[in-house]
Amino acid sequence: MLKTRVITALLIATFGLLALFALPVTGFALVAAAVLLGIGGWEAARLAGLDSPVACHGFGAALLLIGLALGASLGLLPSLPLQIPTLPIVIPSLLGAIAGMWLLLFLWLAGPKWGGQPRSGMTLFKLLVLTLILLGAWLAISWLQARSPWLVLFLMLLIAAADVGAYFTGRSVGGPKLAPRISPGKTWSGVAGGLVATILVTALAAALLPDAPFRPMIAALVAAVLAWISVGGDLFISLLKRQRGLKDSSNLLPGHGGILDRFDSLGAALPFFVIAVAQLGS
Repeated sequence: MLKTRVITALLIATFGLLALFALPVTGFALVAAAVLLGIGGWEAARLAGLDSPVACHGFGAALLLIGLALGASLGLLPSLPLQIPTLPIVIPSLLGAIAGMWLLLFLWLAGPKWGGQPRSGMTLFKLLVLTLILLGAWLAISWLQARSPWLVLFLMLLIAAADVGAYFTGRSVGGPKLAPRISPGKTWSGVAGGLVATILVTALAAALLPDAPFRPMIAALVAAVLAWISVGGDLFISLLKRQRGLKDSSNLLPGHGGILDRFDSLGAALPFFVIAVAQLGS
C-alpha cells in the first residue's frame, strides 16, 4: 500500500509540475478545470448525496461548462474568444466572498451536533456549497498561475508541510482527538506539528523561491493562518464522506482516493491565499 501511495504521489507531482510550469495560462486553466470542475464535480455530486451515475456525471459536466464560461468572462482564458475586460480586483473580491463562506462552514463544523450520522435532507445545500468551493478553487489556482507558477508551488509546499507535519506528529505523539465524530484519526498534537512544520517550510520558501509573495516574517504569519484553514477544509470533506459512508471521494488515484481527497486542504486555503497575495504580497 505504501509503495502504491508513493508511486501515485510521484506521478501526481510530476504531471502537476509539468502542467504548472510548461503550460501557458489558458492551457493550465483548461487542465485545472477538467480536473477540479469535471472530475471534482463528479466526486462532489456523490458526496452531496446523488446516487445516479448519470446525475453525478451530468453535474460534473455542467460545473465544467459553468466554470469555463465564468473563466472566459473574467479573462482567465486569454487564448479563447469572448473575453470581457475586468478590473484586477474582481477575482480577489469574488474569492473574498467564498472565503467568507468557508468561515461560516468552519462555524458549522464546530457545532456540537455535527457528527458522522447521515443527513440525507441537505443534498441541495451540499451541492451548492461544493459548487462554490470548486469554482473558487479553480478561479484561485488559475489566477495564481497566471501571475506566476511559483505562487502555486509556494502554496503547495505550505499545504504539504502542514499535511506531513500533522501526520508524523500525530502518529508519534497521539493525544486528544481533534474531531472524533468527524475524523477520529486527527489529533491536536498533529495540528500543532503541522502548524510548526508549515511555518518553518513557508519561511524558508519565502527566502529561497523566485517570485515569493511575502517576506519570511509575513510568510510565517500567513502560513500559521492557512495551516488552520487547511484543517477546516480537510474536516469538511471528511464530514461529507462520513455522512455518506465513504472512505474516499473516489478510487481514481490508487492509494490516495480521489481528487477531493487530495484537494481538500488546498481547496480551502486557495481563496485565502489569493486574498493574502493581493493585499500583502510584494
